[in-house]
Amino acid sequence: MTPSFPNEAMPDEALYTLLCKYLLNEADAEEYAWVEAWKKTDTGNEVLLNSLAKVLDTAAVNEKAVAADTHFAWAQLSEKMDHKPALIAVRPKNRFIWLKIAAVLLVVFGAGWWFLVGNRPQQIYAGPVLARLQDGSSVQLLAASRLEVARGFNDRNRKVSLTGTASFDVSGSATNPFVITLGHTEVKVLGTRFMINYQPGAATLKVHVSSGKVMVIDHDKQDSVVLTDGMLLQTDSERPAFRIASHVTDMGKRSLSFHDTPLEEVLHSITEVYDIKVEVMNTDLLKLPVRADFTGESAEDVIKTLSLMLNAEYEKMNDRQYKLK
Repeated sequence: MTPSFPNEAMPDEALYTLLCKYLLNEADAEEYAWVEAWKKTDTGNEVLLNSLAKVLDTAAVNEKAVAADTHFAWAQLSEKMDHKPALIAVRPKNRFIWLKIAAVLLVVFGAGWWFLVGNRPQQIYAGPVLARLQDGSSVQLLAASRLEVARGFNDRNRKVSLTGTASFDVSGSATNPFVITLGHTEVKVLGTRFMINYQPGAATLKVHVSSGKVMVIDHDKQDSVVLTDGMLLQTDSERPAFRIASHVTDMGKRSLSFHDTPLEEVLHSITEVYDIKVEVMNTDLLKLPVRADFTGESAEDVIKTLSLMLNAEYEKMNDRQYKLK
């Protein structure tokens, strides 16, 4: 009997046996549906399944080489599985096929183990939680967020992957940069404090740097940008290109701080943070300096404040469009 949900724990032997049944078209309807759902829970699962398919293909090509050991292989595998709950039913008529699978699995559990599980995380954190990593870095995960720490972290790499929202405080290392994978996008860090909101379902990404420097790399578009203190990067499905705002002190609270900043630069940050458009009728206003701090105000309140400071007037066209004149 297979588990009812793909995230439930399953012994490795039983998992790989089920995956073999799926690849050999021997799975029943329930087992097939389970694997289909399991594939979608993590991108690494699809990679693991493809790797197992390659192992099975190799076993089929070299069937004569392993045939003599299948009885011993089956006995060893059966012995292992006897100590754990029986999750997969094996049909007697397919015993010869399963003997070959058993031999493959024993290879997997031995020298070939790295081939299938190399992409599996070393550790997983589910928010809300404060994750303290081996390199001294800390990650504050918000609710419904997930952080996966790569195998060999701190020894061979400093790689993690994130889904959701998290604040990072990363220890510096010039020779071993901290790398965060966000789908097909990476954030490389040498040492800084920053916040990321990545929602793969909505294709939404926000990266805000409180201090230090990070590089955001989009491998699909072959695009990259370096963010420094107070910079906010945003992208989504409607506007997939990198959009950058500066003078942002807190991404979540929409806090902005301007100190004798030209209005043109101020408006660029405000329009990105609030997702609005501001048309300036009197272009002489664009060079005027602005000294102001905003935290959580509505877009209209921000525009109204700017107009009063600059001795100008504003007109609200709609909820997302304003005029300064």
